Amino acid sequence: MKKILTTFALAASLNVQAAPVMNFFELGIAQGQHAEFQQVGKHNIDTSISKEKGTLAMYAVQPSEQPDMAYMVEIYADDEAYQTHRNSPQYQAFLAQSPTILTDHKVFTPLVPQFLGDKKVQATAPSRTNLAMVEVKPQHNADFKRIVSQEMAQSLKAENGVLAMYAATYKNQPNKWLFFEIYADDTAYQTHRQTPHFQAYLKDTAAMLESKNFRTIQPLYLGNQGGLNWGEK
Repeated sequence: MKKILTTFALAASLNVQAAPVMNFFELGIAQGQHAEFQQVGKHNIDTSISKEKGTLAMYAVQPSEQPDMAYMVEIYADDEAYQTHRNSPQYQAFLAQSPTILTDHKVFTPLVPQFLGDKKVQATAPSRTNLAMVEVKPQHNADFKRIVSQEMAQSLKAENGVLAMYAATYKNQPNKWLFFEIYADDTAYQTHRQTPHFQAYLKDTAAMLESKNFRTIQPLYLGNQGGLNWGEK
């Protein structure tokens, strides 16, 4: 109970005190190194979530049609928490093995969080993970953010199968958005798509979009503190 209260207290403090850090990584996995990548990734995620209260979420997922690639989504309470993680033994161990398990394909995308909300996620449950990149017409960016934040907050509150919803903009492209979502399973996702609030979101934002790129992904290993509720004011 104490741990739960601490998690919610940390999440609540983010609303007024800190600017969370959110990162997106695209990594190439070396041939024959998939098992090793998953092993070192699991250790990094498990250890970081259990020992670093400022490491709020770490997710490893894989493009369904590109088994030689992996995506990492990370969320930290603030920059100090991110630097703490970067200096941790488990992250240093990951770096030490990177030349063997990864290719030269490494793309780092710093993000600016706009809405972050989640519940506790199970590491290897049959979860459904979604990743989308959306470009919004600049004149509609503020309205788009308002609609997205309201829809995500309502989904997390009303739907048991919605486990995590994160929306962020690219640091150097404020009208380019990244969405990462976790559902309990495929059924929960299909149920979500039929809800009035999601249908209203689609209708209200259709004319605001320049483009949308939906990437089909599969979860490799998922970890978070749970109870995150943050939205930039």
